[in-house]
Amino acid sequence: MAKERSELPGDNTERVSKLKRHLVGSGRLTEDQFLQAEDYALTRKISIEEAVLFLNLIDYTGLGQSLAKIYGKPYRPLLADPPLDSAKSVVPLKFAQRWTIFPVAYDSEKNFLILAVGDPTDQQLIGHLQTIFPPPFRLAFTVASTAEIVRAVRVHYEGEVYTPATELEVPQDFTILSNQEETREKLTLEDQARTKRKILLLEPDRDRASALRTILRGEGYPNVAWVLSPEETVKALKRGPSDVLLVNGRFFQPRGSWLRDICQEIEPPYIAYYHLTPLLLGQEYSYHQMSEALIGLAAFLVTMRLQGNQGELQEILTRARYCKLLALRLELRPGQVDGAVLAAWLSAEGLGRELAGHIVTPYRLEEIVEPAPGAQKKQRVEAGILSMVKAYQVLKKNEPEAARDINQVRRRLSGQCASPQIEAVLEAFLHLIQDEEFLRRVDQAGGHILVVDPTQAQASGMVLRLSNDGYEVEVVTDAREAMDILSTSPVDVVVSEVNLPGTDGLTFCRAVRQNAATTQIPFLFLTSEEGERLAAECLETGADDFLKKPVDLEMLSLKIQRLLAMKAPQKATRGVSGSLTEMSSTDFIQSLSTGEKDVEINLEHRGQEGKIYMQQGQIIHADTESLSGEKAFYRLMTWEEGAFQILPCSHFPTRTIHAPTMSLLIEGARLVDEARGV
Repeated sequence: MAKERSELPGDNTERVSKLKRHLVGSGRLTEDQFLQAEDYALTRKISIEEAVLFLNLIDYTGLGQSLAKIYGKPYRPLLADPPLDSAKSVVPLKFAQRWTIFPVAYDSEKNFLILAVGDPTDQQLIGHLQTIFPPPFRLAFTVASTAEIVRAVRVHYEGEVYTPATELEVPQDFTILSNQEETREKLTLEDQARTKRKILLLEPDRDRASALRTILRGEGYPNVAWVLSPEETVKALKRGPSDVLLVNGRFFQPRGSWLRDICQEIEPPYIAYYHLTPLLLGQEYSYHQMSEALIGLAAFLVTMRLQGNQGELQEILTRARYCKLLALRLELRPGQVDGAVLAAWLSAEGLGRELAGHIVTPYRLEEIVEPAPGAQKKQRVEAGILSMVKAYQVLKKNEPEAARDINQVRRRLSGQCASPQIEAVLEAFLHLIQDEEFLRRVDQAGGHILVVDPTQAQASGMVLRLSNDGYEVEVVTDAREAMDILSTSPVDVVVSEVNLPGTDGLTFCRAVRQNAATTQIPFLFLTSEEGERLAAECLETGADDFLKKPVDLEMLSLKIQRLLAMKAPQKATRGVSGSLTEMSSTDFIQSLSTGEKDVEINLEHRGQEGKIYMQQGQIIHADTESLSGEKAFYRLMTWEEGAFQILPCSHFPTRTIHAPTMSLLIEGARLVDEARGV
């Protein structure tokens, strides 16, 4: 690690060592703060000076004064006052940029030129400058950080606006923790405990972090360290424990993948979330938090009630997903989207209907779940969405062949259209169904699964789960029928019960392994049979894995993904592609998000290329040839022509985007409208 730390971009070992000794030795920075800056410099490929400035550990003046002590040269601030025009004429822009120098002062009568440099002991640099400015020029040098010199050149030569940073001033009586206590002259035990508590602040914006640290110091919490990403959080907590991890709840959601990633590395301390917008507006909770909690509560209660009926539970899950996607596709307001989703959950028989009558919400759920008789002409669009989705589910369950023909679906569902508004809902839904069918091929595992089990059916919970995971699932009841399918069509995985009618599962597995055409197909046993050696016997016959019933569906899904990845890594290139004029990026990102997919999206537009990465349905990174992070994502959202390719993904780049997917899409849509001149 010591070798790595000495290879910071733009730095050399001696320079970094000198700076560290002075900053830590003088008390300007702690050892942990300097280590944090080194980690950040390595991660972002910047110099250590840029890192301490960006992390707000020190300002330009403080860093310049430290360099002055190190090199024994004076320091003069460069940003506040512009140099004389005569000095800029002697040191033109291209010289200042090429050699990273800045003209502090120039006396034309005496030809006396004072230059600010980053390292006045760099003899090679000084030699170049003496060649560029030969006698009668007389040179003198001051010292400043290279970051300040570069910024001064941009400000005073190129016209960049510079606003001096000011320390946030907080009134003495301001508090974000409690407004009940009077200011006390002496520290109580509670105050002493407060000053000793170490807080790690996870905030992606430097200015917000600076303001929050100032407020927390005013509240008696001086030990506040700042990190701007989950990766840096792990490094900071490995260096030393903190009492509280204080997290920006807008960018890092409580159940987000960022938290799972952290927990795989370390055991985090107590986590507290803050939301600045409701705080500034005088609200205790944001609308998004409240709606999410309400939908989560309804989903939890309905899921608990339907635990013994996996088929009905899966039907409600699918209904809620379709309602959300359709409401988003119709560009309804957030309140309408949430009302449609909540109504979908509460449309479950029994508990759902009961809850709908007792929960007080701003959505008027009774008008969505059970519209009054004769209200068809004034039917709310949310009610039309729910009715349309339910009718489609009935058709798909009772007449699966008809549900595969989009024209038949249109004819069967047209009876739901009581107004032109609902006709628009139908057309949007048909488009959504086609897009969903198209995107079904996008899955990290994917493929054709053959289930051989007399106790399973196409509507069973296990089959529905695998279907929703993106697999084509075929169910047969005995080994003979299974062998017929294996001999006539490609199968990616066999999932079989041990106890089969006619030929038992063990004999069936041996037959699969002895056939040259099927010997490589992954084979997984599920059974409710008991026996000490049963699992061993299953594996001895050639099975790849063995699970006891009732099976954990999450575990089954993960095992199938692993088996497919081991069998054919070349399938990682499998995916779907299409034209952005036929399917917009907003449409397929919404579908991928609700399906919690792990994908890499490749986009092409007029010779330009870009990528978007989604992990568990959340956008985590984007890049183009010149941009990265959110800026790249918003640029890609403006591409309305070109091609896309969606590939399953298991290895992701470092996360650079933390905003919720819906917030990103809303902002992206606004930028598209601006680009169109709307």
